[in-house]
Amino acid sequence: MGSWVRTICGRLKQRLRLDVGREICRQYPLFCFLLLCLSVASLLLNRYLHVLMIFWSFVAGVVTFYCSLGPDSLLPNIFFTIKYKPKQLGLQELFPQGHSCAVCGKVKCKRHRPSLLLENYQPWLDLKVSSKVDASLSEVLELVLENFVYPWYRDVTDDESFVDELRITLRFFASVLVRRIHKVDIPSIITKKLLKAAMKHIEVIVKARQKVKNTEYLQQAGLEEYGPELHVALRSRRDELQYLRKLTELLFPYILPPKATDCRSLTLLIREILSGSVLLPSLDFLADPDTVNHLLIIFIDDSPPEKATEPASPLVPFLQKFAEPRNKKPSVLKLELKQIREQQDLLFRFMNFLKQEGAVHVLQFCLTVEEFNDRILRPELSNDEMLSLHEELQKIYKTYCLDESIDKIRFDPFIVEEIQRIAEGPYIDVVKLQTMRCLFEAYEHVLSLLENVFTPMFCHSDEYFRQLLRGAESPTRNSKFNRGSLSLDDFRSTR
Repeated sequence: MGSWVRTICGRLKQRLRLDVGREICRQYPLFCFLLLCLSVASLLLNRYLHVLMIFWSFVAGVVTFYCSLGPDSLLPNIFFTIKYKPKQLGLQELFPQGHSCAVCGKVKCKRHRPSLLLENYQPWLDLKVSSKVDASLSEVLELVLENFVYPWYRDVTDDESFVDELRITLRFFASVLVRRIHKVDIPSIITKKLLKAAMKHIEVIVKARQKVKNTEYLQQAGLEEYGPELHVALRSRRDELQYLRKLTELLFPYILPPKATDCRSLTLLIREILSGSVLLPSLDFLADPDTVNHLLIIFIDDSPPEKATEPASPLVPFLQKFAEPRNKKPSVLKLELKQIREQQDLLFRFMNFLKQEGAVHVLQFCLTVEEFNDRILRPELSNDEMLSLHEELQKIYKTYCLDESIDKIRFDPFIVEEIQRIAEGPYIDVVKLQTMRCLFEAYEHVLSLLENVFTPMFCHSDEYFRQLLRGAESPTRNSKFNRGSLSLDDFRSTR
């Protein structure tokens, strides 16, 4: 075992030296060429070495000065440190708790109204993976539910509502994890952290191997060799599980849906599932010697991978099938958007909830487009009516489609292009919207957002439970809050 470790260590060091040498020659070709010429001149003209020492002293001074300024040198930096910041990929930054202002970037900003970031509620948007990968990941999560949740949950009830909520939460967590992995500079983690830790571990094991004669005591000798540097998770199995629990709790604000941490029972269940059924077995698998040896072989092997014999599987939305609801019984506390709009008390509370979430303009868009469709679908339109509809369409485009608008809603590019073409064209072209699908698809997109995202969130909110407890009692409302005269400015100015 010791000879094999030394062989692997030697090969890794040799390969790292060659890679470092190639990288230096690639970055500083002129300096390397001058250094080579000076070395050759020193060998051939060793009689005049005292003259060449002037040039060698100059090279030594340049190298010393560069190392004193270099951020990655082993020598101390006597002036300042320049840290390399890798470029971030152009993915939407996630603020699951909505604490960071999208206007000024401050935490818990009280100056600007909160803006709507769909990725805060649906981080799986624009995330597509291979259908085989999606099926495999869904199978793993199904096994987690089957082994950890269903054994005790089926003894309580047959209702699948809770498990459906848990599925959505797991999908949210996995989607956020994928998005954040895309932003991690994996090569720098491997070269700067993982390899250093591996070398340190190999050094400790080699020292422990020299102290013991029987390999049965090698593990205990290695743990003793670490001394105070031993990680707390390595002290015992219980300490490892407790460490993973604390680590999972620290990650909750970054991986769970907005306000999910307010529910203590849900966070405890998610913590136990992630720490005990996901992270702990995964770490056991990664720590297995066979797995480590296999990864090392893959890392060292230069042979190209085998060619694929099957065509690539199609891309599918991330974990969409896994998160589909299994419950067939409607909940007594669940509301439909149609029911909310039919009751003025509920509509007011729903709008108050949307205002808190920075999404009241989503409902306003639906109401505006409904009124617009009622007017444009008339059989015969006069020039004045077409001109009025064209002005209304321009207002819709400027309010909900332009990037600089505070009420912008993200639509598919073809929807924005079609609306822009009609809005910037002659007013008589507005009648083309009777047969075009752009405005109808925009309406369906926003309606789906209200029904599938904000309505379930509203049913779990304090606003809805206040309505249930107070019954007919409701805050003082202005008579303007109806379908025909709903106004964003009126609602924003109302407390």
